[in-house]
Amino acid sequence: MKISSLFPLHLYALLILFLFIDYAHSSQRSGADNSRQLLGDAERFMTISRAYHELGQRVRAALLTEIGDRARLEEHRRQACDLIDSVTLYRRSVPSGDFQVITSSINEMITALEGAIEQSRDGADNTEWPSVATSYLVYTGRPGRPRREINPGLLATGLELRGPSGLADTFQCSARTVNRRARDYGLVEPGAPVYVEYDDAETGQRVRLYHPHGGGQRSSSATTLSDDDLDKVIAHILKIFPMFGRRMILGHLRHLGHSVPRERVRASYERVQGMPAGMIHRRIHRRVYRVAGPNALWHHDGQHNLIRYRVVIHAFVDGYSRFVTGIRASDNNRADTVAALFHEARAVHGTPCRVRGDHGGENIEVAEFMEDSYGYERGSYIWGRSVHNVRIERLWRDITQGFGQKWKEFFKSLEATGGLQPDVGAHCWLLHHLFLSAVNDDALEWAEAWNRHTMRQREQRERSPRDMWFFGQLENGWRDMEQGQATEDPEAEDPESYGVDWEELDNRDILTHHFAHNHDHTIMEALNTQNEGNTMSETGGEQTRRPRELSYVEVPTFECPMTEEEVNMLNDHLWQLPQAGSRSMNDRRALWEQALTFCRDIIFGESQI
Repeated sequence: MKISSLFPLHLYALLILFLFIDYAHSSQRSGADNSRQLLGDAERFMTISRAYHELGQRVRAALLTEIGDRARLEEHRRQACDLIDSVTLYRRSVPSGDFQVITSSINEMITALEGAIEQSRDGADNTEWPSVATSYLVYTGRPGRPRREINPGLLATGLELRGPSGLADTFQCSARTVNRRARDYGLVEPGAPVYVEYDDAETGQRVRLYHPHGGGQRSSSATTLSDDDLDKVIAHILKIFPMFGRRMILGHLRHLGHSVPRERVRASYERVQGMPAGMIHRRIHRRVYRVAGPNALWHHDGQHNLIRYRVVIHAFVDGYSRFVTGIRASDNNRADTVAALFHEARAVHGTPCRVRGDHGGENIEVAEFMEDSYGYERGSYIWGRSVHNVRIERLWRDITQGFGQKWKEFFKSLEATGGLQPDVGAHCWLLHHLFLSAVNDDALEWAEAWNRHTMRQREQRERSPRDMWFFGQLENGWRDMEQGQATEDPEAEDPESYGVDWEELDNRDILTHHFAHNHDHTIMEALNTQNEGNTMSETGGEQTRRPRELSYVEVPTFECPMTEEEVNMLNDHLWQLPQAGSRSMNDRRALWEQALTFCRDIIFGESQI
């Protein structure tokens, strides 16, 4: 799109101002009111010219870098419409020739933005996402209404997330029918009868005795934990994840297969840990965020909280549900490592319509896959600054609190008093050999708890990410770019946002956490995005929306300092220790000290490690 340009604005505005002042002095009319009116017109024209120039710059940048981010494009369009309304309102303050140039150019911007918004529809061109059949009618030929059968697999998963009343609308039947089908399929155990009748021996009359808890049903997964056992389980959870609150504890219990009422969890928490400060009154205020459904957009990023110890955590999260689709701690920050995690996640959860990431060089292979497979024009991969990737920045804060900070403090203590030298490659190899798999165990276990913990929703009941992921697919269709079928353009409502929660950009906690744990990456990103408005580049003769400059955060590499035989000797020694396999951080410290001593004394000698 060609956007008309004006005469250099500062010179043009000054010229017009001088003309107005000269006209005011030479006019036959006089009076202070008339002079103020003329000066007011000149100031308004300068303001309009400046706003027009700034809008043109923003629109040019948006058309190059924000295809796929429908919310941001809509915002630019709204600003353009507002400006053209203001220009029309103050038309007499704008010379007629300039009025035509400005209005025509803004209309060109609006047309181009509307085309970009159309490109940013959910899914590929002419893609209709298949609906999921949750139930169906069976005509038996007998009198009465047909029998409604429910998909057993969906019902089993649904009952893990909601009760029968919450499933009635999903399966298009009553809660009673959901109950009956659950019993038919053996998913729940029948409850005690509502009442029993018997003949009284003394009076000879028929007596009806009501059961105090009759008429209900018991889920096959209902917990049988006593209070003592529940206390032990929660104490174990808090030992591994000491920063967990009640909701995350509930999510972890569900992951372990225990369905425990909140009141019991709260009472157990107080017995084990005591009343936490602010637990009752703490509220997390969440802003509105909408995309079309699960798999409409994934966010991904890498966190460098442990990079001093040559560990980087990468994660993918679904924007609609906050469901963590992939997470892994690695000893490098390479693009192939990030791509491997992405392909593993999409093999399980389907390929998302779009992916949003920052300007890190480690994202290049994911971006190339999305753009090569589904086209760059539609914004298959949305490049943006990391501070704009708010959805996963919020997740990093929870990951740090959940298990990241625990490991950082542990490694720092080894460095301070345990003999760890993180600048020595052999020390880093031993650290990873002992604990990298344990960090990943915590990461996967944390993700399971996160996906099952409930969160407050604006104008909705509390729901877990797993609940929103599962029922979002039933309600909005199953999105998978590998399975999309080309049909007529669907008339479904387009999503209102693609990845930037602009209202959250001023969240001080998120920004503070981001800069504290990704400081070097943020500085490099800022240096490489000073000319963000001109980021269209070419690769292999084809255009792409990739930034011209990518920021690279490299993790120093190291090699195993031992032979295979020596590694086997070390492993045999470690497995004989009582601390082997323990998740206690004190036992892990003892394991490190034993391993370091063994390597120094037995394998290398005193001065080599």
